[in-house]
Amino acid sequence: MTGSRTHPAQVLFVNPTAQVGGAEYSLLDLAASLDRRRFVPLLACFGDGPLAAAARERDIRVAPLPLPQRFAAVSLKGKRSGPFGLAAAAAAVAPLAWRLRALASSAAIVHTNGNKAHVLGAASAGGARLVWHVRDFWGGGFFERTIARVGNARADAILANSQAVRDHLVGLGLRDTAVHAVPNGIDAVRFAPEGERAGVRSELGWAPDAPLVGIVGMLARWKGQDVLLRAFADVLRQRPAARCLIVGDEIYVTRGQTGFGDELRRLAAQLGIAHAVGFTGYRKDVPALLRALDLVVHASVEPEPFGRVVAEAMACARPVIAADAGGVPEVTGADGDAAVLVRPGDVAALAAQIDRLLGDRAAADRLGAAGRRRVVEMFPVSRHVDQVQAIYERLLASPDGVAVPRTAAGAAL
Repeated sequence: MTGSRTHPAQVLFVNPTAQVGGAEYSLLDLAASLDRRRFVPLLACFGDGPLAAAARERDIRVAPLPLPQRFAAVSLKGKRSGPFGLAAAAAAVAPLAWRLRALASSAAIVHTNGNKAHVLGAASAGGARLVWHVRDFWGGGFFERTIARVGNARADAILANSQAVRDHLVGLGLRDTAVHAVPNGIDAVRFAPEGERAGVRSELGWAPDAPLVGIVGMLARWKGQDVLLRAFADVLRQRPAARCLIVGDEIYVTRGQTGFGDELRRLAAQLGIAHAVGFTGYRKDVPALLRALDLVVHASVEPEPFGRVVAEAMACARPVIAADAGGVPEVTGADGDAAVLVRPGDVAALAAQIDRLLGDRAAADRLGAAGRRRVVEMFPVSRHVDQVQAIYERLLASPDGVAVPRTAAGAAL
């Protein structure tokens, strides 16, 4: 396979935002870890923001592209855009598609990361092999099924970040032989129990020994930060010294997905817990923040495709309470094995488990140690990269770009 190429193949990664969330960190880990003797990464992202800066720090070339506002605001997850909005967005983005096509003309593989990127990639990849990286559960409506039909017609391989997402995509009609469950890799050196701990208690004027519960991730209604606030209000009545940290910011500007940060601050005030809740906004020092927490909560009210922050917290040997849905059980194992699982949206159950683990340090430590072992064993970055590169090689070795057989590397967990 590699012997037939005299030069490394260029992989054009396409991402629909210049901000950095879990999907972007996963993409950065992959692009930065490619075997440069075989593959050379180029990142096209819409805007020259934190993602571009992070990519350059990892020696990844970046081609920032302007993103038309009409296209940026299109949403299938927040307030859904109607047909007229989608048509206007398609017209606005046409010049961008041409610029992307020019970039793709020198690429062997176009690897897209997000629904908008998938659509643009399908229109712009030209003769390059097209790989879609799907990190979300899609709805079952007309537009999602239309995207699925585009995928069947145009994508050479579709990577799902969990078996749950893979099953979901096949259920929507994406062809079984093209969809591969390739779980994210976690950098267990960067995310480790040892290392600097963020001084967030002192930053926020809290006692240095205050029990600290936190949730890390983009601010979005489906992520359930409001569920944690309601549960923490119950905990605070029993443990008035406890404190709660909300880490993250809104990274998407789509309709129906903005303003949630302000809603959370109002909710904390209404619950009478504002004095005990800190909002950090976007932070780059996530490993240090995780190590500073006594307990990490994941509270998504919709199924989580993978649960990257769950795995990162486990890698840091933090005890984790997570919502039992989507790909999360694939990360944690069964309830109690390496994390505590609760029903999504169940405020009372979440509050009870927070109170229990804050009161039982030995149990929390056992859970953290088990989580660390599981992530190191099952989710190394090297395994993720090897699986993706194997799929690249098979696509490039196939003269017609047919889908990779599911028996290849990258098949379901």
